[in-house]
Amino acid sequence: MDNGVTRRRVLTLLGAGAATLGMAAGVAQADVDTAGRCRRIPRSGIGMHLYTVRDILNADPLGTLTALADIGYRCVGVSSFNRPAAEIRDLCAETRLNPVILHVGHGDITGNWAAKLAEARTIGVRWVVLSSFPNEMYTVEGMRLGVRQLNEAGAAARELGMGMLHHNHDSEFSVVDGIRLSDILFGESDPRLVGFELDLGWATRAGMDGRRLFVENPGRFPVLHVKDHDGQGAWTDVGSGVVDWARIFEKYDRAGVRYWLVERDDQPAPLDTSRNSFDYLAALRF
Repeated sequence: MDNGVTRRRVLTLLGAGAATLGMAAGVAQADVDTAGRCRRIPRSGIGMHLYTVRDILNADPLGTLTALADIGYRCVGVSSFNRPAAEIRDLCAETRLNPVILHVGHGDITGNWAAKLAEARTIGVRWVVLSSFPNEMYTVEGMRLGVRQLNEAGAAARELGMGMLHHNHDSEFSVVDGIRLSDILFGESDPRLVGFELDLGWATRAGMDGRRLFVENPGRFPVLHVKDHDGQGAWTDVGSGVVDWARIFEKYDRAGVRYWLVERDDQPAPLDTSRNSFDYLAALRF
């Protein structure tokens, strides 16, 4: 999800150079290499994060969800969907799309968390996901405070049979006072209470190696944001950018991945993005 905080950072990121770790030369959709590879993403695990289609979704909820289901998607991440929880639940049921996560704001986990958890239960999601921290918390002490808040929120979610995840942008991988902030997130959060929805688009743009993150943090990433970019700061459809998906996904079982949610933060043609990205992931072997 690209929230308001992140949108203010996009202009500076557009001029950034390509991150090299976890990437390879551009992989075109038509050039999926299946030689010597036999594993694939389970079809039930390929999903759409609804932020990708937010404008057309809110203009025509049933039509948009039906289009996603017709493409082949079987699950969705709920975000930027301006409908009551019960209506979201019913629309997903009607279109046979499994709502697996609900994105929430920092004010939700520090405010009336019980009400937001009740909303999540109504929709029927398995995890609630903190979309981001406020800008001022991207310090060593701020991140440690955030970890404590996540642990507390995760404990409350667990009591209701749900899990708590954190979603990254690029700032989590910043080095502050000699400490990479993601080391605090991964190292000091309670793995019994907190997992992560790893956004591989933002992580690779920050220079991180997704495969290495999988290996170093086993079982912590039940959900992914599968997001691609061109190496020059612009988002692309999945499979038409520079991220080496096969290399990263070879270690998905170690990471505990269950759902691969497509996301593209800009919306040049959301249903085309949905189709192109699904076709790439369905054909991918690793």
